[in-house]
Order: sequence, then C-alpha cells, then structure tokens
Amino acid sequence: MNLTVDIGNTRTKIAVFNGEQFVCEEKFEEAAPQHLLDMVALYSPDKLAYCSVGSGQPAFETALQKLSCPVLHVTGETPAPVTVHYRTPHTLGADRLAAVVGAITLQPETDLLVIDAGTCITYDLVDAAGNYLGGNISPGVEMRLEALHTRTARLPRTEADGETPDLGYDTETAIRAGVVRGIGYELQGCIRHWQKRYPTLRIFLTGGNRYAFSNAVRQNILTDSHLVARGLNHLLEMLP
Repeated sequence: MNLTVDIGNTRTKIAVFNGEQFVCEEKFEEAAPQHLLDMVALYSPDKLAYCSVGSGQPAFETALQKLSCPVLHVTGETPAPVTVHYRTPHTLGADRLAAVVGAITLQPETDLLVIDAGTCITYDLVDAAGNYLGGNISPGVEMRLEALHTRTARLPRTEADGETPDLGYDTETAIRAGVVRGIGYELQGCIRHWQKRYPTLRIFLTGGNRYAFSNAVRQNILTDSHLVARGLNHLLEMLP
C-alpha cells in the first residue's frame, strides 16, 4: 500500500493506493499529525509521498519524516515523466506538477490541459510528447469574493452558494454571478484558445470547486478529484 498526502491551502488530503489503483481518500480541515498517524496505523503503507503548498506545517512534516517507511517529498523539481519547461522549476507548485502527472497516467501521449479549481485556479498544459509547457494561476471563487469586499468601501461579503442569474437583480446576486459566471467564461475562453493550437486537446477538471464549473465547460471534459493524489502516487511508484 502507498499513502499520498496533499497539504493544500485549505485542506489536507490523504489518499491510499494499491500500486496504481486508487483505494480511498480522507480529507481534513487541518494538517494535524494525528490524522497522518491514524492513517498510517490503519493501512501500514510501504511508502509515502507528500507535497505542501501551505505556509509551514512543521509538526505535520516532522511526523512525516519520522515514519519508518520511505517518504518522498515532492517539489516542482522532483524527477517526473514530463520535461519541465518552466523557467523557475523551484517555484513550480508541487501540486501542479502532480496534477499533470496524474492526468498523464490516465491519458498518456495526449495533449492535455489540466485545470485545478481550488483556492486558486491553475491551468497547466502538457503536450503529447510529455513536455510540460507551463501554465497560469488565477484567483479562485472565495478569493474573488473576499477581494470585492475588502478592496471596496461598500460591497458586502457574499457567499459562493446561491443564485447566479444571467444578470444580477440585487448586489448580492450581481457579485455572485459576476464571480462564478466570470470564472466559467474564463475557463471557456482558455479552453477555446488552446484547442485552436491543439485540436485533439483533452481537458481535465479537478479541485474542490470543479463541479461548480463543469457545466460551463462541457466539451470533452474529464473530471477527476484525485489527480494530484494519482500524480503523487505515480511519482512514488517511479522510485527504484
């Protein structure tokens, strides 16, 4: 058994794999060492891979390094089955690299656009020859809603859940529709742009907010909530 740990900005996800086969995943609101120790005790992993985009989880990372099984810390510079053309691989988010690797395990030798709709929205492009060509980072739903409230004098803090009409009929729906529909239009425009360059492009949509936008980008979309975990596990399986 393998364990993968994805320490994100808002949640920590621990997944279990049997070889390349996904078994299950647990999600936690905080990176508490006890969650890790409980999963290790339950599944007795042979090895573990983790990545972290959060700002410092010293207790959790100390617990990881004290495990008796081999532990792989994945970064943007970890050897992977892609050729990274990012000019600053040391700043490349490990979750972005892992998501691309996860997509490749499901759709090898294919032009792929991987969209991760989470705290931020990331767009990453890899071609059929395995070249990771780079990507873009955009604010996610909550970040946009928060910015509209904190960077203006009178706009209220609006919740993401609720109506998103074509035209807002009050300030709350105007904000929510502007943010949620605006992201949908952003995704559509990005997909159209890259499909012109890569006509056989396949699109993966992952992340905690993926279902909020799946209807906005219906064409040729593959949704998978475990892309990062799949990628971490594949990098783990590559170890000698």
